[in-house]
Amino acid sequence: MITLVVLLSGVTNGSAQDTGDILDQKKELEQIKQDVQDSQRRLDSLRSVEEKVTRQMSEYDQRIASDRKLIGRLNRELNDLKSAIGQSEDRLAAHEALFEQTRRRYLGNIRQSYFATRRTELSPVEQPNGELAMHRKVVYLTAVAGFESGNVEQAELYLAESVEDLEDLTGQRKLVTNLKKEKEISYSLGQSQKEKTERSLDRLKRLKQDEADRMLTLRQAAADMEKIIARLEEASRQNQYPQTDVAPSVFAALKGQLRMPHNGKVIVPFGLSTDKITRLKSYSPGIVIKGKAGVPVRLVASGTVAYTGNLRGYGNFVIIRHDSRHYTTYAGLGRVNVSEGQHLAGGSSLGTSGDNGEVRFELRAGREALDPVEWIKFEAL
Repeated sequence: MITLVVLLSGVTNGSAQDTGDILDQKKELEQIKQDVQDSQRRLDSLRSVEEKVTRQMSEYDQRIASDRKLIGRLNRELNDLKSAIGQSEDRLAAHEALFEQTRRRYLGNIRQSYFATRRTELSPVEQPNGELAMHRKVVYLTAVAGFESGNVEQAELYLAESVEDLEDLTGQRKLVTNLKKEKEISYSLGQSQKEKTERSLDRLKRLKQDEADRMLTLRQAAADMEKIIARLEEASRQNQYPQTDVAPSVFAALKGQLRMPHNGKVIVPFGLSTDKITRLKSYSPGIVIKGKAGVPVRLVASGTVAYTGNLRGYGNFVIIRHDSRHYTTYAGLGRVNVSEGQHLAGGSSLGTSGDNGEVRFELRAGREALDPVEWIKFEAL
């Protein structure tokens, strides 16, 4: 958060006080310049992180492309294996049929040879020529059975080869299918990681743009501050500061009892905080309260309006002087309905919250920024 420094009207009664104000403003200007340098370092860090994430995106793209290519090749292999397994199953069926057919012929020849031999033994042949013919028939049938036995062995060999070939192809298909599943999981994981990294990259780009805008804001604030300092120095030389009588305040005794300026949730805490993604640390001299838009923003305690204006990065804001040392600031207002020099009671409306419902509240003891959480009674509205 940009350190808010503005010209406070009606604070001094002499040249010593004027000189002190000028010194304070000069110190604030130096702090703003330091903030510009810090912002530049954060911007450089964000660029470095963006480059790293971009390299990760490139690696994910390469891995995803490799997995996609391999999955395509595995799909083609599976299609080829499916075709080969179909052909192997057809060969196996043909060899099973051939084996069964050959086995049946073999068994049939064995049966005929057996019956022919039995007939020769049971009924003696009356003529020699008949006995010779029967003997020849037995020899023939025995030879045919022996031949068919060889065919059966060959068919059985073909059948075994077909079974082995089918088992080998089925095993290959299982291996390719498992590898394809692994690559599909790797591909899905890569896609998920890429999408997550893309979201991180988008956020980094937004953070980088926000930081660049913040640098411009800081530089503009530094330029504005130089103009304020110039006016302070000129007013000091001419001793033209207005005189204001303000009743003594018991503000310091109200620590822990101040009312909430805006009903909502604190989304930016006081002090140092670390970004969850970039791990960069930043300092906030106050808190940001997120609530409804267009609702009244109220004074935490009685005081005098020291300044109203608009500063880039803060929008419409009001500074309230509670005593000679304590000030509160209310920034991000949509509308301001008070004027400088006006004395207000605690709880008075200073204006309304802006369109985003965010109000920046700071509490200072001189130049020292105080933690508003230690001063506010959060259940009080």
